Formats: sequence, C-alpha cells, structure tokens
Amino acid sequence: MRRRLPGLLALLLSAALATACEESDADITAKITSEISTDRSITSASHIDVSTQKKVVTLSGTAENTIAKERAVALARGTAEVRRVVDNISVVAPAAVVPPKTSASAEPAAGAPDDAAITATIQTKLGQDQRVSGAKISVETRLGIVTLSGTVSNEQIKQDATQIAQDTAGVQRVENQLTVRGS
Repeated sequence: MRRRLPGLLALLLSAALATACEESDADITAKITSEISTDRSITSASHIDVSTQKKVVTLSGTAENTIAKERAVALARGTAEVRRVVDNISVVAPAAVVPPKTSASAEPAAGAPDDAAITATIQTKLGQDQRVSGAKISVETRLGIVTLSGTVSNEQIKQDATQIAQDTAGVQRVENQLTVRGS
C-alpha cells in the first residue's frame, strides 16, 4: 500500500495540473469574442454572440455577409480546446434591415429629415457643387434610401454625386443607377 501511495499522489497531482491548465468555457468565450471584435473582415455591422458549454462553442446572431460569417466560424474553430462549433449565424445585409412600412415607421423620427427634404437638399447640393453641376441627375428618396439616376459624362461625376448624396443628413443608403455616357 505504501508503494502505491506515491504513485497515486503523483497521478492525482498531474490530473489536477492538467485541469488547472485547461481553459474554462468563460475563457474560451472571451477569447473568441475578442478575436471576432478585432478581426477586420468582421465589421461593426455584425452582431455575433458567442457562448460556450463543455468546450462546445455556439455562434448566433447576424453577420453582414458570408465572408464575415465564415471568418467568425473559422476563428472559433481555430481556438485551442474547442471541441465543436455550432454555427447559428444568419447573414443579414445592412440594407435588408429596413423597417416594415407601418403608420409609425412611414413618418421620420423626430428631428430626422423626411424623404422630400432629403431629396431637395441633395438636388440643391448637386446644383451648387462645381464637380457635378450641369449633370442631369434625378434624385428620389424613400425611407432614407436615395436613388440617383440619369446619364453623366464620366465616372468621376458618378462617384462625386454618390459621395454628395451619402454626406447628406438622413440618408441611410445610396443606390447609384447613374450611367456614364458612352459606356
């Protein structure tokens, strides 16, 4: 019995050390969350939640595109001591998050410019800006989404018009349907 006691103590001590060296589920969750939040291919538009139970990581929430989703899964799978990754991430493009048209959402929030005001502001800015003045550009706005259409003489005017629209208060997104003459 005395001979077995040192061997048993050594076995217990090595098991205790191995357990102490293992990362806890909370450590794994924190590590993956940190990696996802600092990865450049996963932007702030992503809302990815990480949870870990018995070294099984579950990713849920939304990503702005499949690249961000796949990168988050790869980061989780590449983390030490992760046994398995459950991917419950949905891909939802930022443009797809347009509120449903209800009587409450059809009106702009207090202090936010309405669609007609956004359109008028952009038309005024386009008329006054020397980079694009003289170009025949139509502007339409619906729920903060601006559509530019018409024909312009070159690609630079197309890009400048888009930038002017994007820099206008209340604009959620710009859909540039301008065509360059001769293209």
